[in-house]
Amino acid sequence: MNFKTSTTFDIAFETQDFLEHCAPPRWQARLAHPSLSRSLEMLIFPWNESFVAIPSRCPHEGFDLASCPLTADDVLVCPQHGARIPLTSGCRVIRRLNVFYTSLASLRDAGILSNDGGTATPSELQDELDKLRQSHLQQEKQIHIITASMNAMLKDLEQQKAELKSKVNQQHALNRFVARIMDSMDDLLFVIDTQGLITRINRAVELELGYSETELLHSPIDRLLPDNELRRLDALLPELPWPVKSVMLEAARLHGNYSAEHTLIGASTPHSNGIYFLKSSLLHSEQGKLEGAVLTALNITELKHREMQLRLNAKVFENSSEAIFITDPNAIILEVNAAFCHITGYSREEALGQHTRLLKSNMHDRSFYANLWGSLLSRGYWKGEIWDRRKNGENFPMLLSINAVTDDEGRVTHFVSVSTDISQQKQTEQELKSLAYYDVLTGLPNRFLFKERFEHEILSAQRNNSRLALFFIDLDHFKNINDTLGHWAGDALLQIVSNRLQNCLRKSDTVSRLGGDEFTVILPGLNDTQDVSDLARKLVELMTKPIPIQEYQVYIGVSIGISIFPDDGQDYDTLTKHADTAMYVSKERGRGTFRYFEAGMTEAAHQRLILENALRHGLEKQEFELYYQPKADCSSGRLTGAEALIRWKRPGIGMVPPDQFIPMAEETGLILALGDWILRTGFLQAKQWVAQFPDFRLALNLSAKQLLAEDFIELLQRMSKETGVTPGNIELEVTESTIMKDIERATQQLRQIRELGFYVAMDDFGTGYSSLAYLQKLPIQVLKIDRSFVQAYHDDPGSQQAAFINTIVSMGHILNLKVVAEGVETEAQLNLLRSYQCHEIQGYLLSPPLPGHTFETEWLAKQVDG
Repeated sequence: MNFKTSTTFDIAFETQDFLEHCAPPRWQARLAHPSLSRSLEMLIFPWNESFVAIPSRCPHEGFDLASCPLTADDVLVCPQHGARIPLTSGCRVIRRLNVFYTSLASLRDAGILSNDGGTATPSELQDELDKLRQSHLQQEKQIHIITASMNAMLKDLEQQKAELKSKVNQQHALNRFVARIMDSMDDLLFVIDTQGLITRINRAVELELGYSETELLHSPIDRLLPDNELRRLDALLPELPWPVKSVMLEAARLHGNYSAEHTLIGASTPHSNGIYFLKSSLLHSEQGKLEGAVLTALNITELKHREMQLRLNAKVFENSSEAIFITDPNAIILEVNAAFCHITGYSREEALGQHTRLLKSNMHDRSFYANLWGSLLSRGYWKGEIWDRRKNGENFPMLLSINAVTDDEGRVTHFVSVSTDISQQKQTEQELKSLAYYDVLTGLPNRFLFKERFEHEILSAQRNNSRLALFFIDLDHFKNINDTLGHWAGDALLQIVSNRLQNCLRKSDTVSRLGGDEFTVILPGLNDTQDVSDLARKLVELMTKPIPIQEYQVYIGVSIGISIFPDDGQDYDTLTKHADTAMYVSKERGRGTFRYFEAGMTEAAHQRLILENALRHGLEKQEFELYYQPKADCSSGRLTGAEALIRWKRPGIGMVPPDQFIPMAEETGLILALGDWILRTGFLQAKQWVAQFPDFRLALNLSAKQLLAEDFIELLQRMSKETGVTPGNIELEVTESTIMKDIERATQQLRQIRELGFYVAMDDFGTGYSSLAYLQKLPIQVLKIDRSFVQAYHDDPGSQQAAFINTIVSMGHILNLKVVAEGVETEAQLNLLRSYQCHEIQGYLLSPPLPGHTFETEWLAKQVDG
């Protein structure tokens, strides 16, 4: 190939792709030029320190040569039919700035560009000829199509013309239909344009406002509004960049869907102008252009008059001095007035939605409410006196009238209640009644009211087959007070005594003053006489306390006689006589005590009295003894201490279990004296045993009254000093129920006990108010599992009982408390406790409670020797 150096390379290859995967690598590029009949795809090869380009398709059948390998003699061989295309037949190419260029001369020299300006293979010429034929056929088809289309268009035009005529007819029919709908509307309807002019109205406008269609069409809508309302609307409009032609239209435009109440001016007199609820909606074309607005007006003149009447009624309702409340048929409060809130104490928000039971005082029985509802449902009203309850719990009398409100079918829709507080009136009546039925000095019921109430209680007890008690109370040494200090002191004393009596009684009980220094007490609804004895004993103890009268401290006592219905009689005279007799017997036997009427004394009350007296005697004669039950280390079985348990060896009866006399000691207050004896005896015994066995710790039980007593800490200090016991060898046990009687006070006392050096244990844990929260706060060091949990376990480690025990032991470990299990009786129970790492055990598996000398020989001596 001979390249001429004078050739101008000014024809650029438009696109170029580097085919690096081919052997050798090459570029594929497109060549386009006006001298070419079409663009050419070329392959560019580096050759003789320059570049040469050949067509990318075989000149024989147009096969793609882009991937064909190059032979050693620089020839491309077409894989389709073996045609050889040497690189020497290509055109010269140069490269400037990564763009390939060639020249017309090079293209002609390579035979790529012929004298007529293009090249084509025979197959390409055939293709061109086929294309011309195809184009001719397509032109013929298009002519046929155009002709058919013109015919179809003519036919469609005729059809569209018929459809348009039909739509016009439909539109006319629709307009007539819309007009009928508009005329059938009760609301007034106006259509306005963008100038605010009326373009259409319905029949209701003519009927209500009195204008004809001719009068209103093309007139401004604003003419129907009074001047003051137009000014008000205009004042609400913002500054607008265009002149306001219609205030109503601009209001509708501003709010989108404007609605408000307006007066519309009628065609007759101004007095006939009605109040309407106007509502507007803007009209827009399909392109969104504003075309006007539609306004509807609902006549609400009657509603406004009713609203005004309701407002007036509401003023009357709200400002009435009588309590008014409205309920639904189910007695749910729907509305109340201010007087209701003032009288009852409930705010409106608190009362609404509540049942009228909110006011129920529980002072009326079922028959009262049955009669009330019966009257309401049958006659539509009820009127009478009723006791209601204020929010603060105070009961008060009301004069109440209730009226039913019904609908057109006679069904009850509401109840309206009007009530007047008659507390003042009742108070006046009560004051008058007090003069006749109440003692002026003490305010207690007098002899007449006492008789009336007692006879009533007798009848009630007969109906209910229940019992009641009557106390006759006489003050001891009252005459001495009158004689020495004067009657003023006696009167003051009677007032104080009456207050003390009332404070000891239930609300259902009645205390009366018969005269002088004699009082009576009626106790209805008794289950047994234990309550009677408890109250009598309480009254005797209460009256022995000093009574301050100015600068004097006066001491008296009471003697009480008791009769029981129906045991001692079934009428007023018999029961009062027997109670009076018993009272005098009480005085004769030493005063300051109480006696039942002998013929009516129940066996239970008699036995309680005997037991109490025996208990007092037993303390005086030292009939009590401490038994000791050993406690041992759960793992080793070594003795760690013991728990002291009280026993009563009652002469003539034998050993009395604690559960038969401890409750009595608690009730009578003897537990304090008994507890002091237990502590002193236990301290002395512990000191003796600790001398032999220094690690020994003795557990002693405390009662609630002991723990909470004001002087208990002082007593412990004094007693430990007197006995010489070391507090660290004493463990004081309290139960959960004891602590919960007054948890703050108990916690304070227990903390001081620990500060003295004593150990504190919680006994019977798990049977009361067990809580991890309060256990963390209590100053205890030992946790004793109640025997009921241990004894419920029967050799099943997967049982719920085992889980309970594990929980308590784990809780003790978490709180760093020593855990002691009570009631251990079997090896299975012991093994379970050992597996849970319980610290100590106590129970019959070790030993039952033993007398002191037996415990010392069977346990303590062996431990010391061992």
